[in-house]
Amino acid sequence: MDKNYILYIIPIVVLIINRTPYIGKYVRVVNTLIHESGHAIAALISRGEVYSVELFSDTSGTAITKTKGKLSQFIVSIAGYPFGSIVAYFMFYLVSIENYKLIFYIITCFAVLNLMFYVRNTFGIFWLISFTILVFAVYFYGGEFMQYAVSAGLSGVILFEAFYSSIELVIIAYKKPKSAGDATNLQYITGIPAILWALLFVAQSAYFIYLSIMLFFIP
Repeated sequence: MDKNYILYIIPIVVLIINRTPYIGKYVRVVNTLIHESGHAIAALISRGEVYSVELFSDTSGTAITKTKGKLSQFIVSIAGYPFGSIVAYFMFYLVSIENYKLIFYIITCFAVLNLMFYVRNTFGIFWLISFTILVFAVYFYGGEFMQYAVSAGLSGVILFEAFYSSIELVIIAYKKPKSAGDATNLQYITGIPAILWALLFVAQSAYFIYLSIMLFFIP
Protein backbone atom coordinates (compact mmCIF):
# COMPACT_ATOMS: atom_id res chain seq x y z
CA MET A 1 0.00 0.00 0.00
CA ASP A 2 1.29 3.48 -0.92
CA LYS A 3 2.20 5.29 2.30
CA ASN A 4 1.21 8.65 0.81
CA TYR A 5 -2.38 7.39 0.64
CA ILE A 6 -2.72 8.08 4.35
CA LEU A 7 -2.07 11.79 3.83
CA TYR A 8 -5.33 12.11 1.93
CA ILE A 9 -7.57 9.75 3.84
CA ILE A 10 -6.73 10.52 7.47
CA PRO A 11 -7.69 14.25 7.59
CA ILE A 12 -10.99 13.42 5.88
CA VAL A 13 -11.70 10.54 8.27
CA VAL A 14 -10.86 12.66 11.31
CA LEU A 15 -13.09 15.49 10.06
CA ILE A 16 -15.99 13.08 9.53
CA ILE A 17 -15.48 11.50 12.95
CA ASN A 18 -15.34 14.88 14.66
CA ARG A 19 -18.65 15.88 13.08
CA THR A 20 -20.47 12.61 13.76
CA PRO A 21 -22.89 12.86 16.73
CA TYR A 22 -22.00 10.69 19.74
CA ILE A 23 -19.41 8.63 17.85
CA GLY A 24 -17.22 11.69 17.33
CA LYS A 25 -17.01 12.58 20.98
CA TYR A 26 -16.56 8.95 21.97
CA VAL A 27 -13.54 8.49 19.71
CA ARG A 28 -12.02 11.88 20.56
CA VAL A 29 -11.79 10.88 24.23
CA VAL A 30 -8.69 8.91 23.19
CA ASN A 31 -6.91 12.25 22.87
CA THR A 32 -8.13 13.20 26.35
CA LEU A 33 -6.73 9.92 27.69
CA ILE A 34 -3.29 10.66 26.23
CA HIS A 35 -3.37 14.31 27.29
CA GLU A 36 -4.24 13.58 30.91
CA SER A 37 -1.77 10.69 30.97
CA GLY A 38 0.88 13.23 30.01
CA HIS A 39 0.07 15.27 33.11
CA ALA A 40 0.12 12.13 35.27
CA ILE A 41 3.45 10.91 33.91
CA ALA A 42 4.97 14.37 34.38
CA ALA A 43 3.82 14.37 38.00
CA LEU A 44 5.39 10.96 38.64
CA ILE A 45 8.65 11.96 36.92
CA SER A 46 8.86 15.12 39.03
CA ARG A 47 8.41 13.02 42.18
CA GLY A 48 4.82 14.06 42.72
CA GLU A 49 1.65 12.06 43.23
CA VAL A 50 -1.32 11.29 41.02
CA TYR A 51 -4.60 11.11 42.91
CA SER A 52 -7.00 10.54 40.02
CA VAL A 53 -7.70 11.02 36.33
CA GLU A 54 -11.18 11.79 35.03
CA LEU A 55 -12.50 11.41 31.49
CA PHE A 56 -15.80 13.03 30.51
CA SER A 57 -18.28 12.52 27.69
CA ASP A 58 -17.73 16.07 26.36
CA THR A 59 -14.06 15.09 25.68
CA SER A 60 -12.76 17.14 28.61
CA GLY A 61 -10.71 15.62 31.40
CA THR A 62 -8.75 16.31 34.55
CA ALA A 63 -5.68 14.92 36.25
CA ILE A 64 -5.56 15.57 39.98
CA THR A 65 -1.91 15.63 41.03
CA LYS A 66 0.26 16.85 43.91
CA THR A 67 3.70 18.30 43.31
CA LYS A 68 6.26 20.25 45.32
CA GLY A 69 7.74 23.49 44.05
CA LYS A 70 7.02 25.71 41.05
CA LEU A 71 9.31 23.78 38.72
CA SER A 72 7.37 20.57 39.26
CA GLN A 73 4.08 22.42 38.87
CA PHE A 74 5.36 23.94 35.63
CA ILE A 75 6.41 20.54 34.24
CA VAL A 76 3.04 18.99 35.04
CA SER A 77 1.04 21.93 33.66
CA ILE A 78 2.92 22.15 30.37
CA ALA A 79 3.12 18.40 29.71
CA GLY A 80 -0.37 17.58 28.40
CA TYR A 81 -0.43 19.13 24.92
CA PRO A 82 3.16 18.30 23.89
CA PHE A 83 2.80 14.75 25.19
CA GLY A 84 -0.28 14.19 23.05
CA SER A 85 1.51 15.50 19.96
CA ILE A 86 4.63 13.41 20.63
CA VAL A 87 2.62 10.22 21.15
CA ALA A 88 0.66 10.88 17.94
CA TYR A 89 3.88 11.50 15.99
CA PHE A 90 5.40 8.26 17.30
CA MET A 91 2.23 6.38 16.36
CA PHE A 92 2.42 7.79 12.84
CA TYR A 93 6.05 6.70 12.69
CA LEU A 94 4.87 3.19 13.51
CA VAL A 95 2.26 3.47 10.77
CA SER A 96 4.95 4.57 8.31
CA ILE A 97 6.97 1.41 9.04
CA GLU A 98 3.79 -0.70 9.07
CA ASN A 99 4.13 -1.73 12.72
CA TYR A 100 0.42 -1.42 13.44
CA LYS A 101 0.30 -3.91 16.29
CA LEU A 102 2.60 -1.85 18.51
CA ILE A 103 0.11 1.02 18.24
CA PHE A 104 -2.57 -1.24 19.70
CA TYR A 105 -0.21 -2.21 22.53
CA ILE A 106 0.50 1.46 23.33
CA ILE A 107 -3.15 2.51 23.36
CA THR A 108 -4.14 -0.54 25.40
CA CYS A 109 -1.41 0.13 27.97
CA PHE A 110 -2.60 3.69 28.48
CA ALA A 111 -6.20 2.53 28.85
CA VAL A 112 -5.54 -0.41 31.18
CA LEU A 113 -3.08 1.41 33.47
CA ASN A 114 -5.45 4.35 33.88
CA LEU A 115 -8.33 1.97 34.56
CA MET A 116 -6.31 0.08 37.17
CA PHE A 117 -4.80 3.01 39.04
CA TYR A 118 -6.39 6.39 38.37
CA VAL A 119 -9.76 6.66 36.60
CA ARG A 120 -12.71 6.29 38.96
CA ASN A 121 -15.52 8.40 37.48
CA THR A 122 -18.40 6.48 35.87
CA PHE A 123 -18.01 7.64 32.28
CA GLY A 124 -14.25 7.24 32.43
CA ILE A 125 -14.56 3.61 33.57
CA PHE A 126 -17.21 2.87 30.93
CA TRP A 127 -15.14 4.46 28.18
CA LEU A 128 -11.90 2.69 29.11
CA ILE A 129 -13.55 -0.74 29.28
CA SER A 130 -15.56 -0.36 26.08
CA PHE A 131 -12.67 1.20 24.16
CA THR A 132 -10.28 -1.55 25.25
CA ILE A 133 -12.77 -4.20 24.10
CA LEU A 134 -13.03 -2.51 20.69
CA VAL A 135 -9.25 -2.31 20.36
CA PHE A 136 -8.90 -6.00 21.26
CA ALA A 137 -11.60 -6.91 18.73
CA VAL A 138 -9.76 -5.13 15.92
CA TYR A 139 -6.41 -6.57 17.02
CA PHE A 140 -7.56 -10.19 17.20
CA TYR A 141 -10.27 -10.32 14.54
CA GLY A 142 -9.48 -7.52 12.11
CA GLY A 143 -7.37 -8.16 9.06
CA GLU A 144 -4.24 -6.23 8.14
CA PHE A 145 -6.16 -3.49 6.35
CA MET A 146 -8.53 -3.07 9.29
CA GLN A 147 -5.58 -2.84 11.68
CA TYR A 148 -3.95 -0.29 9.37
CA ALA A 149 -7.11 1.80 9.09
CA VAL A 150 -7.86 1.83 12.82
CA SER A 151 -4.28 2.46 13.97
CA ALA A 152 -3.83 5.26 11.43
CA GLY A 153 -7.24 6.68 12.31
CA LEU A 154 -6.49 6.75 16.05
CA SER A 155 -3.11 8.35 15.35
CA GLY A 156 -4.84 11.00 13.27
CA VAL A 157 -7.50 11.69 15.88
CA ILE A 158 -4.86 12.25 18.57
CA LEU A 159 -2.64 14.37 16.30
CA PHE A 160 -5.33 16.64 14.90
CA GLU A 161 -7.38 16.82 18.10
CA ALA A 162 -4.30 18.11 19.92
CA PHE A 163 -4.22 20.89 17.32
CA TYR A 164 -7.96 21.62 17.38
CA SER A 165 -8.13 21.68 21.18
CA SER A 166 -5.16 24.05 21.40
CA ILE A 167 -6.91 26.44 19.01
CA GLU A 168 -9.99 26.28 21.23
CA LEU A 169 -7.69 27.03 24.17
CA VAL A 170 -6.49 30.21 22.44
CA ILE A 171 -10.10 31.37 22.07
CA ILE A 172 -10.84 30.63 25.73
CA ALA A 173 -7.60 32.30 26.86
CA TYR A 174 -8.55 35.41 24.90
CA LYS A 175 -12.13 35.62 26.19
CA LYS A 176 -11.75 34.13 29.68
CA PRO A 177 -8.05 33.88 30.60
CA LYS A 178 -8.89 32.57 34.06
CA SER A 179 -10.69 29.55 32.57
CA ALA A 180 -8.06 28.40 30.09
CA GLY A 181 -7.00 25.22 31.89
CA ASP A 182 -3.32 24.42 31.43
CA ALA A 183 -2.61 27.89 30.03
CA THR A 184 -4.14 29.50 33.11
CA ASN A 185 -2.09 27.30 35.41
CA LEU A 186 1.05 28.28 33.53
CA GLN A 187 0.11 31.94 33.82
CA TYR A 188 -0.17 31.63 37.60
CA ILE A 189 3.20 29.87 37.79
CA THR A 190 5.20 32.06 35.40
CA GLY A 191 3.33 35.36 35.13
CA ILE A 192 3.27 34.96 31.32
CA PRO A 193 -0.25 35.58 29.91
CA ALA A 194 -2.35 32.48 29.29
CA ILE A 195 -2.93 33.34 25.65
CA LEU A 196 0.81 33.15 24.94
CA TRP A 197 0.97 29.66 26.40
CA ALA A 198 -2.07 28.70 24.34
CA LEU A 199 -0.39 30.00 21.19
CA LEU A 200 2.71 28.00 22.08
CA PHE A 201 0.57 24.85 22.29
CA VAL A 202 -0.87 25.62 18.84
CA ALA A 203 2.63 26.09 17.41
CA GLN A 204 4.00 22.85 18.82
CA SER A 205 1.00 20.81 17.69
CA ALA A 206 1.26 22.29 14.18
CA TYR A 207 4.96 21.41 14.14
CA PHE A 208 4.25 17.79 14.99
CA ILE A 209 1.63 17.65 12.24
CA TYR A 210 4.35 18.83 9.86
CA LEU A 211 6.78 16.21 11.17
CA SER A 212 4.14 13.50 10.81
CA ILE A 213 3.45 14.47 7.20
CA MET A 214 7.18 14.43 6.44
CA LEU A 215 7.33 10.80 7.54
CA PHE A 216 5.49 9.93 4.35
CA PHE A 217 7.44 12.19 2.01
CA ILE A 218 11.04 11.58 3.09
CA PRO A 219 12.30 8.08 2.12
